[in-house]
Amino acid sequence: MTFDPPVTCPVCEEVLELDRELEDHLVEKHTQREVARYVVSREDRTEPEALVR
Repeated sequence: MTFDPPVTCPVCEEVLELDRELEDHLVEKHTQREVARYVVSREDRTEPEALVR
């Protein structure tokens, strides 16, 4: 039997209960703007060369 560690929300860093899904938490606890800010902040950390296609 495998054990999956608890999931931590990347937006608020809350450790979710073992029966909670990250997607459900994001929808219920965070606004679209909060999630968008997190995504943009992650993209801003990406090196410029990685963004050029």
